[in-house]
Amino acid sequence: MRTVLALLAIPTIAFAAPAMAAEPAEFEVQVQTDDLDLTTQDGVAMLDTRVKSIINRHCATGGRDGASIRAESECRQTALAAAKGQMRVAIAEARATQIRLASTKPVAPEA
Repeated sequence: MRTVLALLAIPTIAFAAPAMAAEPAEFEVQVQTDDLDLTTQDGVAMLDTRVKSIINRHCATGGRDGASIRAESECRQTALAAAKGQMRVAIAEARATQIRLASTKPVAPEA
């Protein structure tokens, strides 16, 4: 149980998107971000790579006919569009945290 709680505590980005298989369904995936510095270009690039890799795995149909290829492409586009907003939020939060930590002034006036 401790492992499950520890995994749930890891900062992640979760996104839902349609998965094209025998029957269209949605999938939700958590992408680990606690080991990335999202205030750097390298960290953002690694996040983008992770997200795209997961999307490619989940959208793969295994078919090589035109309909399967279109379904995979549509799934990837939809999933990436769904993830982009959450990725932007995670990057903005990381940058805001960096600014707060670098500031010598209090973030809010003392109450």
